[in-house]
Amino acid sequence: MKRENEWGFDWSELITGVIFLIAGYFVFRLPQVAITSLAIVFGIAAIVRGITTIGGYHRLKRVTGMRANIALVLGILDIVVGAIFIFDIPSAVTVLSYLFAFWFLMDVIERLVVSSHLKVFGNGIYWLSVIIDLLLLIVAIMLLFRPMLTILTLNAIVGFYLVIFGINAILIAFARRNK
Repeated sequence: MKRENEWGFDWSELITGVIFLIAGYFVFRLPQVAITSLAIVFGIAAIVRGITTIGGYHRLKRVTGMRANIALVLGILDIVVGAIFIFDIPSAVTVLSYLFAFWFLMDVIERLVVSSHLKVFGNGIYWLSVIIDLLLLIVAIMLLFRPMLTILTLNAIVGFYLVIFGINAILIAFARRNK
C-alpha cells in the first residue's frame, strides 16, 4: 500500500507536458491555421453545446420547472456565439484573447496554490516551478489588461505558454518518480 506522500512516476503529467509541447510547436509552425482553427473549434463546440442544451429542454423542464427557461436561453446564446465564432473570425480572435488570458490566469493561480507539494521532491524543483509560474502569472495579467497585445501576439504567447507549461509538466512528472 502506498503512503499518501508517495507518488511514483507521473505518466499523466508527462503526457500532458508532451501534448502541450506538440501543440506549442504547431502554434509556432502554423500561426494563421492555429488561430483560425481554434476559433472554428470553439464555434463548433458552442453550437453543439447549444443544440444539446435545447434538445434536453423538455426533460429539464419536467424536473426543474420554469428554471429550465434559463437553460433554453443559454442554449440559444451558445448557438449564436458559435455562429459568430465560425463566421466572424476577427471577433472570435478578440474573444479568444480574453478567454486565453483568463484561462492562463486561473491555471497559473491553481499551480501556485498547490505548488507546496513539490517541496518533497527537492527545493530546486519547487523553486523552479514557482519561478516559472510567477513569470506566467505576470504574462497572464498583462494579457488580461492589454487585450490588443494579446490579439497582436496571441500565437506567439500561446505557443510560448504551451511550451513552458509542457516543460514544467514534464519536470514535475520526473520529479515525482523520486518519491
